[in-house]
Amino acid sequence: MSVYEFGPFQLDVERLLLLHEGAPVALGPKVVETLLALVEHPGDVLAKGALLDRIWPEGFVEEANLAQNIYVLRKMLRATWGRDAIETVPRRGYRFVEEVRKLEDVPLAQPRVIRKPARYGLRVLAVAASLALVVLGLALTAAAAHRTSVPHLSANGSRLYQIGRYYWNLRTRSGVEKSLAYFAQVIDTDPRDARGYAALSEANAIMGDYRYGTLPQTVYFARARSYAEKALAIDPNCAEAHASLGLIALDMHRQGDAIDELERSIQLDPSYGPAHEWYGVALLYRGRMHEAFHQLQTAANLDPLSVSTTDWLGSAAYLDHRFNEAIAYSRQTLDLDPHRTDVLTTIGEAYEAEGNYARAIDAFKRYGTIEAGNRPEAAALLAHVFALQHHMRAARAQLAFASAHEKSVDPTDLAAAAAAVGDRSIALQLLRGLKGHLAWLAIENDPRFAALRADAAFSHFSSPQQPA
Repeated sequence: MSVYEFGPFQLDVERLLLLHEGAPVALGPKVVETLLALVEHPGDVLAKGALLDRIWPEGFVEEANLAQNIYVLRKMLRATWGRDAIETVPRRGYRFVEEVRKLEDVPLAQPRVIRKPARYGLRVLAVAASLALVVLGLALTAAAAHRTSVPHLSANGSRLYQIGRYYWNLRTRSGVEKSLAYFAQVIDTDPRDARGYAALSEANAIMGDYRYGTLPQTVYFARARSYAEKALAIDPNCAEAHASLGLIALDMHRQGDAIDELERSIQLDPSYGPAHEWYGVALLYRGRMHEAFHQLQTAANLDPLSVSTTDWLGSAAYLDHRFNEAIAYSRQTLDLDPHRTDVLTTIGEAYEAEGNYARAIDAFKRYGTIEAGNRPEAAALLAHVFALQHHMRAARAQLAFASAHEKSVDPTDLAAAAAAVGDRSIALQLLRGLKGHLAWLAIENDPRFAALRADAAFSHFSSPQQPA
């Protein structure tokens, strides 16, 4: 991890986190980006245009935004350090005039979180009459959606937040990137509200989860964790922040931690759909298919326009042997986003499980013709259904094509096809390589592997240790 040190401050490059004597400084991400650009080149004049291009690559921003960031930084540095560290160079730009040290390979620091005192600690100051009002207020707060310490975002902050949520829910690269910009504006507008930080945490987590962006996954996850910690420093009961920490743990294959954080999030706010979605995914990874389906169904009911939730719900329905529902939810996913053509594989598998081979073949062929890169995966799926129809020549031809492009094929689909054409030793070899992998949970529930699960050779390695 790279860190810039100046005076009593440390600036964590990866997490975009500024620490003052170990405690996080509440600054919006664009403000920290501005500071980072300056301290990377101490003593050098950075042109306003260059700073605007770097900090707002999405464009559509005025020079006044940069001036506001500089004002915020100067005010903070004077108040906590007593220095005028940023100098304006007329008609040119800005420069950082204090000494800066860059440290490499610094261990990941855990910022010292300053939490608010527990509500119950104030009871000694209350009289009996006020206690009744406090209890009533707590009950109403527990029932409210998206509970935070601040009841409402400002009108502008709420508008920006909702726009960001719209783009974030698309789960496309451009959509998530736009959500980052909007959530950053929420923080600039309402810096004392936890929701902006939590939303920015979730957006960074999705950037890492989907492998969007140009930075390593670890950088996005580190930023996501940092923003979640900022949100919890403002409001320890921020359900969105706990949900984001759950998603990060899920991506890091720490299933136990993920479930703990997601259960905490749901307890704090049962109406928050993403927490139910990611909890459902965590339960899928634990092999608890029936519970996972119902969690994802709850998430879809809470947020019916979420493409990712409906997509996961279709997969969970298939693994829970609810084939009609798997088809219906997968078709809904396509209705919400015609680009999510991967759900055609779920549709085909569900039709195949029902014995409707003609429709299964149609779905797999359609998937294979959308993009050239889909063709090997479609071939593996077609090989399996052709074998079920006893069209072994066609099945082997499709399997040969899929095997020739093995890196582009899900190994579970390749194993299912190999078993279907009679090459059980090859199928078992492929499955043996997946022992302990999350894909194994699909193997133990996927109806295509029913016959193979009865094989004595399969039983010798069919109980891998669950992911932590």
